[in-house]
Amino acid sequence: MIALTKWQKILATMFDLCSGQAKPLQYEDIVVEAFKKYSEDFQLRGYPQYPDSSDAHKQLYEMKKKGLLRTANKTFELTERGLEVAKQMFHDSSAVNKDRLTKQEESEISRILASAAFRFFQAEQGDSILDTDFYDYLGVTVRTSRGDFQGRLSNVKHAIQAHAEKRNDITSLALKNLHDFLVEQFKEEIEYRR
Repeated sequence: MIALTKWQKILATMFDLCSGQAKPLQYEDIVVEAFKKYSEDFQLRGYPQYPDSSDAHKQLYEMKKKGLLRTANKTFELTERGLEVAKQMFHDSSAVNKDRLTKQEESEISRILASAAFRFFQAEQGDSILDTDFYDYLGVTVRTSRGDFQGRLSNVKHAIQAHAEKRNDITSLALKNLHDFLVEQFKEEIEYRR
């Protein structure tokens, strides 16, 4: 059996707590349950009978940057991608068709194909793509937090990579070229939001 990283243990804990559904979880519930399941990783140093919330906190915000969860009102909720990753990691992965795009991947790709950024790029008018088009491409706004911005960037990149691996067609190449262009074109904005 492969050893799980701390973030994977938090993911497993959250998936169990929410019963595989997208629902908000209280921070304290995640900390306590992670400690119950994996006390060696989430215990207070010098006091192994108590949980250490800082270990869980760091992992939660790393997962947010990976696009696996979102936060609101002091709660944490697995995203569609987070739920899919958890299902693939901790449940019967043989039931997952690895040749088909997941529902979340399909949704991301459809949104990108309908974006103004994609239309401009296909018409060889990349210089016409504005920052608002870039935000729309990612599915964010100028008010989106840094962590959520990074999560959306990660989810878009993942969906494009999945399309290339599973379909590997002319659309895959167009999506990759657009993404590479936008990441280069808006690298200062991306860097500012790290």
